[in-house]
Amino acid sequence: MLHDRERRTLVTSRWRPDGAARPVRGAAGRVREAQGLAAGGLRLAIALVAAAAAATIVPHRTGNWLPLHLFLAGGVVVAISAVSVFLTATWSAASPPTSRAVVAQRSSVAAGAVGLAVGREADVRVVTIVAAVVFVAGLVGLGALLVATVRRGVERRFDPAVGAYLAAVLAGIVGSGAGAVMATSAAGTGWRAAHLTLNLLGLVGLVVTATLPYFAATVGRARMSRRATPVALNASTGWQVAAVATTVGAFAAQQPSVAALGLGAYAAGVVAVLVLLPRPTRRQLSWAGPRLVGVWLGTAWISVAVAGTALDVARHEPAFGSRWLGVLVVGGLAQVLWGSLAYLLPMLRGGGHERLARGFATTRSWPALVAANLAALAVALATPVVALVAGAAWVADTGGRVVRLRRE
Repeated sequence: MLHDRERRTLVTSRWRPDGAARPVRGAAGRVREAQGLAAGGLRLAIALVAAAAAATIVPHRTGNWLPLHLFLAGGVVVAISAVSVFLTATWSAASPPTSRAVVAQRSSVAAGAVGLAVGREADVRVVTIVAAVVFVAGLVGLGALLVATVRRGVERRFDPAVGAYLAAVLAGIVGSGAGAVMATSAAGTGWRAAHLTLNLLGLVGLVVTATLPYFAATVGRARMSRRATPVALNASTGWQVAAVATTVGAFAAQQPSVAALGLGAYAAGVVAVLVLLPRPTRRQLSWAGPRLVGVWLGTAWISVAVAGTALDVARHEPAFGSRWLGVLVVGGLAQVLWGSLAYLLPMLRGGGHERLARGFATTRSWPALVAANLAALAVALATPVVALVAGAAWVADTGGRVVRLRRE
């Protein structure tokens, strides 16, 4: 069960420009059911993230490709599947989808991601193609679950985020198609750039930026910013979608200058999202601590990495080179995921106020936050030894806390 304050924030608050809240109607028992479904999805996501971490040290043929795809296509997209449906059900005051539908959808994503890894590593084309189809089916399923859930909702405050989620799903489907072409034919560099843009900035990035105005308020136990009106939220999503579309179209037309402009616009859009987040008070920062700071810093790193990529592309260098791709994944996406899980894992396991407080204390780690940002800075400065040591410390600290959380 949610703590009373979390229940008010996540479930029974009607968004209004003045930030006030009042009780709303909704399906009885939906919160506990949605919690259970989300918790199962996050466990699967953590398993895939652990597999990605293991792939960085286990000898294999495909280099960085294997851990990156296990982490992004596997762990991150499964986490997106679990959290987006959960938030849509709770913030829309809607009945969650059936457990059978949810499990089938996230299993399709996980199986597709693992199948892609196996097919590419073993160099078996038919496995790669089948896995890509299964993965895309999982994305289509996610879109269907989101539409069905929000249509049952009593509240409409979360509609801007759901719209962004659907745009992200579409970007992921197209990006997966580009990836399948790359894996099964001699595609050029334009395909790689389009594939990465659609999946990193479209599928994952749109979900992150659309969720932050809501989720940062929840993590910080604050009201949503008055600047985060539906008009502002929809405009932000429209800007980011236009930036992704412009960038992909420019890569396809081999126009690096236009692609650089699109990437620069996307980076500016991420900064604009930070403006829509609530300004935490000292008390809120003291309570939320590294969870909230990690979400903020992770978002800032995303903007830095995309801006750096824009400069590279303007100089006719390959898009998302190893340095900026590493910054985007380590400092940006991984840190946002870490900060989000540090809040969601204790909250979703339930158990009453005291158990919730113990869980938040367990996942509250300043050393992990420092290690995460040191690793990102080391990647940006091309100092791999420092990045490896800091990253290992981050993983070890986080893994130990997850184990403690399960034993409490």
